[in-house]
Amino acid sequence: MKKSIYAGMVASVMMLSAGAQAQSLLYVSNADSGTLTGYQLDKEKMTLIPLGDFPAGSKAMSSVVSPDKKKLYVSVRSKPYRVVVYDIQPDGKLVKASESPLPESMAYLSMDRQGHFLLSASYGGDLFSINRINSRGEVGAKPVQVVHTGKRAHAIQVSPDNRSLYVTLLGADQLLQYHFNASTGQVTPNDPPFINIQSEAATGPRHFVIAPKLDKQGKRSLYILTEMAGNINRLTLNKDGTATPAEVVNSVSPKEDMQRGEARPLTGDDDLPPSHKPRIWQADLHLTPDGRYLYSTERTSSTLSSFSVDPNDGHLTYLTSIRTEQQPRGFAIDNSGRFLIESGQKSTQLSLYTINSTTGALTLVGRYPTGKGANWISMVER
Repeated sequence: MKKSIYAGMVASVMMLSAGAQAQSLLYVSNADSGTLTGYQLDKEKMTLIPLGDFPAGSKAMSSVVSPDKKKLYVSVRSKPYRVVVYDIQPDGKLVKASESPLPESMAYLSMDRQGHFLLSASYGGDLFSINRINSRGEVGAKPVQVVHTGKRAHAIQVSPDNRSLYVTLLGADQLLQYHFNASTGQVTPNDPPFINIQSEAATGPRHFVIAPKLDKQGKRSLYILTEMAGNINRLTLNKDGTATPAEVVNSVSPKEDMQRGEARPLTGDDDLPPSHKPRIWQADLHLTPDGRYLYSTERTSSTLSSFSVDPNDGHLTYLTSIRTEQQPRGFAIDNSGRFLIESGQKSTQLSLYTINSTTGALTLVGRYPTGKGANWISMVER
């Protein structure tokens, strides 16, 4: 009996210890300040606890966390173009571990599912690069493969099974699709090698997300946010890794009187001639971990839109749009699906929202300071 009681006490202590060590960390890239701002998300108190600012480099932007949650990789889009790697300390602070060159200014970073390769896409260079990551988490200076694409490669991700790779081309209205070799990091074009994303001319496919699970028809959806057309394209993924267009859903608030957007010049995001009406300029989208709700941002109107996802077939239903931080670009959703954190490029604050699990509605519960040009948020939950 005593042994049983003792075992129970030990198990309880271990559970309490594990609970005490649970962390939800987030890191905000501040392009203009050249820093990363760190926070810990306290889910019980619904607040962000500051961890400090960490130097990164001018135009620090896209970032990605390693699968083991020990490293943070940040794209620095000022010359020399590079990726900066940080060790994530037990207290959440960042310590620079290494940096490696990248072949171009990279707008988007991701990793394969095993964390063996860094994937990066260049908007200005019209290419993507695959670089090996060694056992110490360092990025190889010489790419495994550099693939030259059509105009304006914007986002890059692998499929959940790590066997396919997808790249959006904002300037060509296409989704490129490849076979991905997880051993070598090499890609080869699928058949067909691309899908046209074009309900009308110049839609500008930008960021995309892949549904975390299959719908009730046994299919998995991929959602692409179009920068200029103001909609979301839903595609379904086939067993051979190809995608099939399924539907197009409007994603800009009907209350906004806006005209179609235009691709931003390489000289600067704001270097467009005046227009009669504000231009559509969508930025980012994310799904809740359970796949029930999707959210997207529109920069010109500074709005955050929400959608419900039909579990039967992945169909999106527009719910509402709310005002958020000025010129919202990147945001993140925690792994419980209860919190959404939004940054704005022309704001020096973050917005922390709770997500209603029944309706998907967002409620603002706090705002917190960031550096200048906040544009990307990565979360680490361990």
